[in-house]
Amino acid sequence: MYIPIPDLRQAKNLLVVSPHPDDAEIAAGGTIALLAEAGARITYAMVTDGSRGGLEPGVPEAQLAATRRAEQEQAAEVLGVDDIIWLGFEDTEVPGPEVVREPLISLIREIQPDFVISLDPWLPYEAHPDHRRTSMAAVEACLFAGLPMVQPEDLERGLIPRQVTGVALALSPKPNTFIGIDRTWEKKVQALRCHRSQFPSQVWEMFYPVILAKSQEYGNKANATVGEAFKVLTTAHLHVMVDTWEA
Repeated sequence: MYIPIPDLRQAKNLLVVSPHPDDAEIAAGGTIALLAEAGARITYAMVTDGSRGGLEPGVPEAQLAATRRAEQEQAAEVLGVDDIIWLGFEDTEVPGPEVVREPLISLIREIQPDFVISLDPWLPYEAHPDHRRTSMAAVEACLFAGLPMVQPEDLERGLIPRQVTGVALALSPKPNTFIGIDRTWEKKVQALRCHRSQFPSQVWEMFYPVILAKSQEYGNKANATVGEAFKVLTTAHLHVMVDTWEA
Protein backbone atom coordinates (compact mmCIF):
# COMPACT_ATOMS: atom_id res chain seq x y z
CA MET A 1 0.00 0.00 0.00
CA TYR A 2 1.42 3.37 -1.02
CA ILE A 3 0.07 5.33 1.95
CA PRO A 4 1.16 4.08 5.40
CA ILE A 5 -1.47 3.04 7.91
CA PRO A 6 -1.34 5.30 10.99
CA ASP A 7 -0.89 3.81 14.45
CA LEU A 8 -4.09 4.04 16.49
CA ARG A 9 -2.08 3.31 19.65
CA GLN A 10 -0.49 6.76 19.30
CA ALA A 11 -3.81 8.65 19.48
CA LYS A 12 -3.68 11.62 21.86
CA ASN A 13 -7.08 13.18 21.19
CA LEU A 14 -9.77 10.69 20.20
CA LEU A 15 -13.32 11.24 18.98
CA VAL A 16 -15.59 8.17 19.12
CA VAL A 17 -18.73 8.39 16.97
CA SER A 18 -21.36 5.94 18.17
CA PRO A 19 -24.90 5.29 16.88
CA HIS A 20 -26.34 4.31 20.28
CA PRO A 21 -25.33 3.98 23.91
CA ASP A 22 -23.36 0.69 24.24
CA ASP A 23 -22.00 0.53 20.67
CA ALA A 24 -18.67 2.13 21.57
CA GLU A 25 -18.10 -0.29 24.44
CA ILE A 26 -18.99 -3.32 22.32
CA ALA A 27 -16.79 -2.30 19.41
CA ALA A 28 -13.81 -0.62 21.05
CA GLY A 29 -14.15 -0.45 24.84
CA GLY A 30 -10.81 -2.08 25.56
CA THR A 31 -8.89 0.15 23.18
CA ILE A 32 -10.64 3.27 24.46
CA ALA A 33 -9.62 2.34 28.01
CA LEU A 34 -6.02 1.68 26.91
CA LEU A 35 -5.76 5.07 25.25
CA ALA A 36 -7.33 6.79 28.24
CA GLU A 37 -4.81 5.10 30.55
CA ALA A 38 -2.03 6.36 28.27
CA GLY A 39 -3.25 9.94 28.71
CA ALA A 40 -5.34 10.45 25.59
CA ARG A 41 -8.35 12.73 25.75
CA ILE A 42 -11.50 10.81 24.78
CA THR A 43 -14.73 12.40 23.53
CA TYR A 44 -17.87 10.47 22.62
CA ALA A 45 -20.28 11.77 19.98
CA MET A 46 -23.50 9.88 20.73
CA VAL A 47 -25.72 10.20 17.67
CA THR A 48 -28.99 8.93 19.18
CA ASP A 49 -30.47 8.61 22.67
CA GLY A 50 -31.27 4.90 22.24
CA SER A 51 -34.89 5.58 23.16
CA ARG A 52 -36.27 2.67 21.11
CA GLY A 53 -33.68 0.04 21.97
CA GLY A 54 -35.48 -1.42 24.95
CA LEU A 55 -36.43 -5.05 25.46
CA GLU A 56 -39.53 -4.44 27.61
CA PRO A 57 -42.71 -3.31 25.83
CA GLY A 58 -44.59 -0.31 27.14
CA VAL A 59 -41.65 1.64 28.56
CA PRO A 60 -42.03 5.30 27.52
CA GLU A 61 -39.33 6.46 25.13
CA ALA A 62 -38.37 9.38 27.37
CA GLN A 63 -37.89 7.03 30.31
CA LEU A 64 -35.75 4.62 28.31
CA ALA A 65 -33.69 7.50 26.90
CA ALA A 66 -32.98 8.73 30.43
CA THR A 67 -32.03 5.22 31.54
CA ARG A 68 -29.68 4.70 28.63
CA ARG A 69 -28.10 8.11 29.07
CA ALA A 70 -27.30 7.27 32.69
CA GLU A 71 -25.96 3.84 31.68
CA GLN A 72 -23.74 5.41 29.01
CA GLU A 73 -22.39 7.95 31.46
CA GLN A 74 -21.49 5.15 33.89
CA ALA A 75 -19.82 3.09 31.16
CA ALA A 76 -17.85 6.09 29.91
CA GLU A 77 -16.60 6.78 33.42
CA VAL A 78 -15.37 3.19 33.72
CA LEU A 79 -13.34 3.54 30.51
CA GLY A 80 -11.95 6.99 31.28
CA VAL A 81 -13.93 8.99 28.71
CA ASP A 82 -13.69 12.74 29.26
CA ASP A 83 -16.85 14.01 27.61
CA ILE A 84 -20.04 12.84 25.88
CA ILE A 85 -21.70 14.99 23.22
CA TRP A 86 -25.32 13.96 22.57
CA LEU A 87 -26.36 14.86 19.01
CA GLY A 88 -30.03 14.10 19.66
CA PHE A 89 -31.10 12.25 16.53
CA GLU A 90 -34.11 9.94 16.91
CA ASP A 91 -33.34 6.30 17.58
CA THR A 92 -34.05 4.09 14.51
CA GLU A 93 -34.66 7.26 12.46
CA VAL A 94 -31.15 8.63 11.92
CA PRO A 95 -31.27 10.66 8.69
CA GLY A 96 -28.87 10.33 5.79
CA PRO A 97 -25.14 10.96 6.13
CA GLU A 98 -25.41 14.35 4.45
CA VAL A 99 -27.43 15.51 7.48
CA VAL A 100 -25.54 13.74 10.27
CA ARG A 101 -22.10 14.70 9.00
CA GLU A 102 -22.79 18.42 9.49
CA PRO A 103 -22.59 18.45 13.32
CA LEU A 104 -19.74 15.92 13.14
CA ILE A 105 -17.69 18.19 10.86
CA SER A 106 -18.21 21.04 13.30
CA LEU A 107 -17.30 18.82 16.25
CA ILE A 108 -14.08 17.65 14.59
CA ARG A 109 -13.14 21.27 13.97
CA GLU A 110 -13.99 22.16 17.56
CA ILE A 111 -12.14 19.43 19.46
CA GLN A 112 -9.38 18.83 16.86
CA PRO A 113 -9.00 15.03 17.27
CA ASP A 114 -6.07 13.23 15.73
CA PHE A 115 -8.06 9.97 15.45
CA VAL A 116 -11.74 9.16 15.00
CA ILE A 117 -13.21 5.77 15.89
CA SER A 118 -16.55 4.71 14.44
CA LEU A 119 -18.06 1.56 12.97
CA ASP A 120 -17.29 0.29 9.48
CA PRO A 121 -20.07 1.52 7.16
CA TRP A 122 -19.13 -1.17 4.65
CA LEU A 123 -19.99 -4.06 6.99
CA PRO A 124 -21.97 -6.59 4.90
CA TYR A 125 -25.41 -7.59 6.16
CA GLU A 126 -25.70 -4.67 8.60
CA ALA A 127 -29.46 -4.17 8.76
CA HIS A 128 -29.64 -1.33 11.29
CA PRO A 129 -29.98 1.98 9.42
CA ASP A 130 -28.63 3.95 12.38
CA HIS A 131 -25.36 2.02 12.17
CA ARG A 132 -25.04 2.42 8.41
CA ARG A 133 -25.89 6.11 8.36
CA THR A 134 -23.92 7.09 11.45
CA SER A 135 -20.74 5.36 10.35
CA MET A 136 -20.94 6.71 6.80
CA ALA A 137 -21.54 10.19 8.19
CA ALA A 138 -18.45 9.75 10.38
CA VAL A 139 -16.14 8.90 7.48
CA GLU A 140 -17.63 11.66 5.33
CA ALA A 141 -17.09 14.14 8.16
CA CYS A 142 -13.45 13.06 8.45
CA LEU A 143 -13.02 13.55 4.70
CA PHE A 144 -14.59 17.03 4.66
CA ALA A 145 -13.55 18.50 8.01
CA GLY A 146 -10.21 19.66 6.58
CA LEU A 147 -11.76 21.52 3.64
CA PRO A 148 -12.44 25.19 4.48
CA MET A 149 -14.99 25.58 1.69
CA VAL A 150 -17.18 22.91 3.30
CA GLN A 151 -19.40 24.51 5.98
CA PRO A 152 -17.54 27.85 5.83
CA GLU A 153 -19.87 29.14 8.55
CA ASP A 154 -17.77 27.08 10.96
CA LEU A 155 -14.80 29.34 10.23
CA GLU A 156 -16.92 32.39 11.06
CA ARG A 157 -17.53 30.79 14.48
CA GLY A 158 -13.79 30.40 15.01
CA LEU A 159 -13.62 26.67 14.25
CA ILE A 160 -10.47 25.55 12.47
CA PRO A 161 -10.51 23.02 9.59
CA ARG A 162 -8.96 19.74 10.72
CA GLN A 163 -7.58 16.80 8.77
CA VAL A 164 -7.46 13.88 11.17
CA THR A 165 -4.45 11.59 11.22
CA GLY A 166 -6.47 8.39 11.18
CA VAL A 167 -9.94 6.89 11.00
CA ALA A 168 -10.38 3.59 12.87
CA LEU A 169 -13.41 1.54 11.81
CA ALA A 170 -14.51 -1.11 14.31
CA LEU A 171 -16.63 -4.17 13.50
CA SER A 172 -14.90 -4.28 10.13
CA PRO A 173 -14.92 -7.20 7.70
CA LYS A 174 -11.37 -6.23 6.64
CA PRO A 175 -9.43 -5.19 9.77
CA ASN A 176 -5.77 -4.25 9.42
CA THR A 177 -5.00 -3.39 13.06
CA PHE A 178 -5.30 -5.71 16.06
CA ILE A 179 -4.86 -4.34 19.57
CA GLY A 180 -4.34 -6.53 22.60
CA ILE A 181 -6.58 -5.49 25.47
CA ASP A 182 -5.60 -7.94 28.21
CA ARG A 183 -4.90 -5.07 30.63
CA THR A 184 -8.28 -3.40 30.03
CA TRP A 185 -10.50 -6.44 29.39
CA GLU A 186 -12.14 -6.21 32.79
CA LYS A 187 -12.86 -2.52 32.21
CA LYS A 188 -14.51 -3.37 28.90
CA VAL A 189 -16.68 -6.01 30.54
CA GLN A 190 -17.54 -3.72 33.45
CA ALA A 191 -18.51 -0.95 31.01
CA LEU A 192 -20.71 -3.33 29.04
CA ARG A 193 -22.44 -4.47 32.23
CA CYS A 194 -23.34 -0.84 32.92
CA HIS A 195 -25.81 -1.12 30.04
CA ARG A 196 -28.27 -3.08 32.13
CA SER A 197 -31.27 -2.25 29.94
CA GLN A 198 -29.51 -3.90 27.00
CA PHE A 199 -27.94 -6.84 28.81
CA PRO A 200 -30.28 -8.35 31.38
CA SER A 201 -29.04 -11.68 32.71
CA GLN A 202 -30.52 -13.90 30.00
CA VAL A 203 -29.19 -11.68 27.20
CA TRP A 204 -25.76 -11.37 28.82
CA GLU A 205 -25.47 -15.14 29.19
CA MET A 206 -26.05 -15.49 25.46
CA PHE A 207 -23.99 -12.47 24.39
CA TYR A 208 -20.88 -12.75 26.55
CA PRO A 209 -19.57 -16.06 25.08
CA VAL A 210 -19.86 -14.56 21.60
CA ILE A 211 -17.93 -11.41 22.39
CA LEU A 212 -15.34 -13.38 24.36
CA ALA A 213 -14.76 -15.79 21.47
CA LYS A 214 -14.37 -12.97 18.95
CA SER A 215 -12.09 -11.07 21.31
CA GLN A 216 -9.93 -14.16 21.72
CA GLU A 217 -9.73 -14.52 17.94
CA TYR A 218 -8.56 -10.91 17.64
CA GLY A 219 -6.24 -11.32 20.61
CA ASN A 220 -4.49 -14.19 18.90
CA LYS A 221 -3.62 -11.84 16.05
CA ALA A 222 -2.29 -9.26 18.51
CA ASN A 223 -0.15 -11.73 20.51
CA ALA A 224 -2.55 -11.34 23.41
CA THR A 225 -5.32 -13.29 25.09
CA VAL A 226 -8.06 -10.88 24.02
CA GLY A 227 -8.11 -8.05 21.52
CA GLU A 228 -10.05 -5.68 19.31
CA ALA A 229 -9.80 -5.15 15.57
CA PHE A 230 -10.05 -2.06 13.37
CA LYS A 231 -9.74 -1.00 9.78
CA VAL A 232 -7.42 2.00 10.26
CA LEU A 233 -7.14 4.43 7.36
CA THR A 234 -6.07 7.96 6.54
CA THR A 235 -8.51 10.35 4.91
CA ALA A 236 -6.56 9.83 1.68
CA HIS A 237 -7.76 6.21 1.67
CA LEU A 238 -11.37 7.41 1.68
CA HIS A 239 -11.50 8.91 -1.81
CA VAL A 240 -10.64 7.46 -5.26
CA MET A 241 -8.29 4.90 -3.74
CA VAL A 242 -8.91 1.51 -5.34
CA ASP A 243 -6.52 -0.32 -3.00
CA THR A 244 -8.25 0.70 0.23
CA TRP A 245 -10.15 -2.59 0.48
CA GLU A 246 -6.80 -4.39 0.79
CA ALA A 247 -5.09 -1.76 2.95
